[in-house]
Amino acid sequence: MPGKSKYFLITCEILEHIGKFPLNTLKFFYFVATLGTLSAAAEKLHVTHGAVSKQIKSLEAHLGLTLFVKHGRRLALAPAGRTLYECCHAMFHELDGTIHQLVAARGRDLVVSCEPTLAMRWLIPRVAGFKPANPFNVVILAAGGAVDFRRQAIDIAIRRNDFHWGAGVYAERLADERIGPVRKPGLAEQGKRLHTSTRPKAWEQWRQAGGHMADAQGEAWFEHFYLSIQAALAGMGVAIASELMVKDDIAQGILQAPDGFLQDGSSYYLLSETPLEADERKLQFLHWVQSQMQ
Repeated sequence: MPGKSKYFLITCEILEHIGKFPLNTLKFFYFVATLGTLSAAAEKLHVTHGAVSKQIKSLEAHLGLTLFVKHGRRLALAPAGRTLYECCHAMFHELDGTIHQLVAARGRDLVVSCEPTLAMRWLIPRVAGFKPANPFNVVILAAGGAVDFRRQAIDIAIRRNDFHWGAGVYAERLADERIGPVRKPGLAEQGKRLHTSTRPKAWEQWRQAGGHMADAQGEAWFEHFYLSIQAALAGMGVAIASELMVKDDIAQGILQAPDGFLQDGSSYYLLSETPLEADERKLQFLHWVQSQMQ
């Protein structure tokens, strides 16, 4: 019993000390030490240069130690900084492995990140028809742009190749993007031209692909692609839309695309951090999505 009491007191002292330590500063310290400059760390962490500098100064003040020394335009580790960096590197590596294990233990759910409009207007209405050979749940997260598989805890992602996703990502082409003007039946071809901030060059891409550009009676802008399509459904004007995203509306006669659809030069891809062949769930989903998009 005395031994347990001593252990308990030591543990409490450690936790009390940790509670007073600015743990968040270690993340900033680690990236500055790894990348060598405040600017590079700020870009990696999506914060300002000043925010990184403030965190480093806070950590040095708390420790009463100098962690970096200037070496030209870069920051080199001081002796104390080198010791702390080695500890952080080992700690973060172990933490990353533990988080990976916890995520893997969630079960057999396949977590799919998909561009928001494509997810809402195409994937979600169809995913109930996906019948994998070995049953597993498909969890859909709506997101676009760059993918961080570990931080976002996702297995695969559906993206259009309008950005660079890096050499370390495995990519399988799904289908070409085809766009065209859509409007509510009965609406004049010269209606208001609807634009979206997420695809500001969509009309110009349609014209460059050889599409017909009718005169417009004014213009209107919307924040997201989904909203411009909704505006077209409401009869507010003519929107450029992805064929995939309005396919069901055209089939039901809710929208019409009298000028058809043309390839805009981009394509949809299925992205993965690891080879798709290494996970049967990913392969089954890939083949299903390809068949649906074709």
